[in-house]
Amino acid sequence: MGLSPYDKKRYKESKLRRRQALYQSETGYIVPYRRSKKPIIIAACAAALLLIAAAVVLVVASLDNRDAASSSRQTDLNSEERLRVVNRANTVDKDFKPALKSFGGVKVHKDIVNSLEKLTEAAKSRGIDLKLTKGYVSYEDQKKLFDENLEVFLQKPEYTPVRAQAAAQKLVPEAGSCEAQTGLLVEFDLTDPKAKAFLERECINYGFILRFPEGKEDITHIQPLESAYRYVGRADAEKMRTFDMCLEEYVDYISNQSVIST
Repeated sequence: MGLSPYDKKRYKESKLRRRQALYQSETGYIVPYRRSKKPIIIAACAAALLLIAAAVVLVVASLDNRDAASSSRQTDLNSEERLRVVNRANTVDKDFKPALKSFGGVKVHKDIVNSLEKLTEAAKSRGIDLKLTKGYVSYEDQKKLFDENLEVFLQKPEYTPVRAQAAAQKLVPEAGSCEAQTGLLVEFDLTDPKAKAFLERECINYGFILRFPEGKEDITHIQPLESAYRYVGRADAEKMRTFDMCLEEYVDYISNQSVIST
């Protein structure tokens, strides 16, 4: 015997309620079953949007990291540049010229500007006005400076040309043998005793060393110059202080270590 129209209606409603209850227990949505496809579609769209947003964030981050890495490669000196010794035995060509940038009224190698900024800012935070007096020097200007100093000694009767040359070289390197030509050597105004003490104490934390320290004249062949600081990078600056080495000694030490390790 078939169901009456009324019984069929009640049966369908009962079946629908059971399906609604099952759907609610599984999904948590309290909606009529016949509308159930809508929240599913909405949820799917939301998930898709979240995935797209996440993908965009990852792409942007990847591009930023790539740009940062590229910037780092462009601004960070490699060890060969940082530890390059320029002196009478290791000269640079007349046409040698580093990438320069102005800072503190002088020109310096562009890759040490950031370190100089941090150094001067740290000094300023302690009430010290750290001023630069000298930076990059061209071949022509260095030649002129050396010739002027040489002439002073040549004017003295007790100096032969050879002695005059040797004496002048201890004070001013000849053109091509001066590290100021690399843009990595700078000189500071040490009129304020606090500036001198600050540099002596803190320079290595910003990658700088005293280039011509007292007691190393036989190695550097330059008279001690307390105002001249050379950028070598923080890690190497810290090691040089620990080992009590000037740049020439440290470079020889590294070279010997490399030979031993091989």
